Amino acid sequence: MYNIISLFLLSMIAFSAAAQEEDCDEVLVLLQVKYIGATEISSVICGSKIYLSVSEVLDYIKIRNIPNSNFTTIEGFFINQNNTFKIDQNTNTISYKEEVYTLKPSDFIRTKTNLFLNASYFNQIFGLENNFSFRSLSVEMVSKLELPAIREARLLEMRDNINKMKMEFKADTTIVRDKPLLHFGTANWAVNTIQQSEGSHSERLLLNLGDIVAGGELTTMLNYTSNQPIVAKNQFYRWRYVNNENKYIKQFTLGKISAPSKATILFPIIGAQITNASTQIRKSFGTYILSDHTQANWTVELYINNVLIDYLQADANGFFSFNVPLMYGRTEVTLRYYGPWGEEQLFSNQFVVPALFLPKKEIEYTISSGIIEDSKGSIFTSAKVNYGLSNHVTLGGGIEYVSSLESNKSIPFLNSSFRLSSQLFLTASYYSKVLYDLNLNYTTPKNLRFDFDYSKYDKNQQAVRFNYSEMRKASISMPHRSSFFSGTSRFTIQENLFSTTKFTTSEFLLSGNSFGFNFNFTTNAFFTKNQKPSVYSNISTSFQLPKRFVLVPQFRYGYDANAMTTLQTQLRKPIFKKGYIQASLDYNFKNQNSSFQISFTHNFDHINTGFSSVFYKNSASFSQSASGSLIFEPQANFVRFNNQISVGRASVKFVPFLDINGNGKKEAKEPLVKGVQIIVMGGDRQLVNPDGTTIITGLEPYINNYVELNTAKVNSIAWRINNKTLNCTLNPNQLKIIEIPVVVVGEVSGMVYRKENEQLLGTGGLKVAIYDLHDTLIASILSEPDGYFSYLGLKSGQYVAKMDSLQLENLQIKASPSYQTFEIDNGIDGAFIDTLEFVLEKTK
Repeated sequence: MYNIISLFLLSMIAFSAAAQEEDCDEVLVLLQVKYIGATEISSVICGSKIYLSVSEVLDYIKIRNIPNSNFTTIEGFFINQNNTFKIDQNTNTISYKEEVYTLKPSDFIRTKTNLFLNASYFNQIFGLENNFSFRSLSVEMVSKLELPAIREARLLEMRDNINKMKMEFKADTTIVRDKPLLHFGTANWAVNTIQQSEGSHSERLLLNLGDIVAGGELTTMLNYTSNQPIVAKNQFYRWRYVNNENKYIKQFTLGKISAPSKATILFPIIGAQITNASTQIRKSFGTYILSDHTQANWTVELYINNVLIDYLQADANGFFSFNVPLMYGRTEVTLRYYGPWGEEQLFSNQFVVPALFLPKKEIEYTISSGIIEDSKGSIFTSAKVNYGLSNHVTLGGGIEYVSSLESNKSIPFLNSSFRLSSQLFLTASYYSKVLYDLNLNYTTPKNLRFDFDYSKYDKNQQAVRFNYSEMRKASISMPHRSSFFSGTSRFTIQENLFSTTKFTTSEFLLSGNSFGFNFNFTTNAFFTKNQKPSVYSNISTSFQLPKRFVLVPQFRYGYDANAMTTLQTQLRKPIFKKGYIQASLDYNFKNQNSSFQISFTHNFDHINTGFSSVFYKNSASFSQSASGSLIFEPQANFVRFNNQISVGRASVKFVPFLDINGNGKKEAKEPLVKGVQIIVMGGDRQLVNPDGTTIITGLEPYINNYVELNTAKVNSIAWRINNKTLNCTLNPNQLKIIEIPVVVVGEVSGMVYRKENEQLLGTGGLKVAIYDLHDTLIASILSEPDGYFSYLGLKSGQYVAKMDSLQLENLQIKASPSYQTFEIDNGIDGAFIDTLEFVLEKTK
């Protein structure tokens, strides 16, 4: 019995000793840092503990750190230059922010090329919370502080977002549009027929052709109606040459021109027009200051139209201030507040900026001249110019000439726009001997919006065909949010003054959602002298019924009659995939008239169709319609009918091919490559063909269309695309072919050993540099813990591999051989060189 007990005690002691001497392995783990990304770093796993490479972790999150030659100490600062630290394995201490932490010797592991620290101290000392998963060999790391790498990533995202809003993209390469002499490419068409029960009928045909002539856009349109004669004023033709890169003339137009005028012109104008206004919609100009208060030291993010633009930290008093980009049109500004303990608040507002403003020191002009198709041959000429005096003031002026006016044929004018405060805008204009007008609008921080318009006409003017001499209009609108209602209200009142009377109209609108129902309530009132006011209200809502039916009732109540005057009910239902059927009933209580309508529409891939029938008390009418368009491009072997408008739009065909000879041009023997994904902002349809080509239609012409190319689904990892982003400018009415060369790359790999006691041991953490024959650095590779290194991405050619000389000098070692040459001959499948070896020894 004694011998058995002794044997048991000895075995327990042996087991305990073995447990204390855990086996440790140096491996690569995946480091995942929130908001930054993931990378592989060196680590040491000892049982359930993990030790992380200090330098590799800090390098990845961009914390400055400098190790000494034998990796016994690492010094630097954490985020702020005043927050210095020193990690010292010699004394088993870490000093940070004037505090010294004493560690156990077992908390450090040092190799010839690295210093590893127990992962728990990254959190305890530096606040880098981490969680190790043995199953996936990964470490998730989170910091409550904004690390330099996080700040850099967010700043890069903000710059990209601002560039997207301004339509400014930085791409790897740019493809400019060509200027063919003659090219036919697109057509729109539409047919509509109507039949009446008493026997009358009419047919209308519209044919719209889009071409390129002499590098410019030629658009023609034929309108035919069966019961009307074909006359020139009902037809359309225009040639326009656009060059947005030209500083002085960006557009030149011949034919039927669009020339907005203050004088009333009821007929088309045939003539010419030049302007330096770009076809691109101006997205932003200048900035205004947005400041407010939140709680102390909270983080505030600024979003414009749901895009992150900027962020900062409020000061000790909670004050913050942003320089907000001014965007044309309606802009939604959102502020998001984040507290130190995960608190989050949201505030949204909308601002409206008139489109009359120009950026500071920018000048924009338009000159138009032509003949009015009014059977008199009247001459029209207009010249106007605007200048951005500052980001707060835009001034303009010009002159109009209309020969058909009996007096004051020439109308000089002035106009101006002022930004009086961040959301207070004033615009005014004066037309000599015709009128002057102004508009004032203001949006409060609570999103309450005021608008005021005023126009005063000269009593002897003949240019503008209005009967009234003065117009006053004011409106106020505001959003509403509560637990049971979300929507908008608006009140508008307008007065039109005549020589002997005054006509006043007002409208109150309330629209929104309550208890799951959408509704619209509108009240209109009409007042005029010596007549009884007319006041009525319209209310409508919608109900979702089973089987995807939607019921939309609407009725009008007349307050002068104290009764319901009209009732309308619609019943809609989607059928098939792209079809709708609708039935509606209208009834007028005053004259007891009613009508019933039933209609059906369906949007096929190549054509839009519609049928409608209306039944009255003693008659009925029937109509049928069809419309579509055509894109024709023989060079791309592409002919397609579709249901979208094609005239004036651009299309593109991307052709990825295997560039075997490396000249960037597709040769007959070079095959197409499947799997390249094309991402383009815009376009109404994308067609991926079985051969790997991609066709995108409905793009905006003349602007930079930003294109991203993704090769994640390409079959071979040895096939790469050099330029993964493109800026391409396209012509309207043309399908442009863009070839995408896919190059073949090779891989090189090898081993880094250190020589100890006549043994070769794999060594990690050492840099291997790859150069071409011109001594240009191609890649720098870090050896893995077992000494293995590899790099995929080499074109065909000769290369030189060397160990990093600076690192060797710091470590006081030398490499044998000092360099190695190798050649890559890729062919179609790529090349693989795995014969490189470097042996390291201590220098004497």
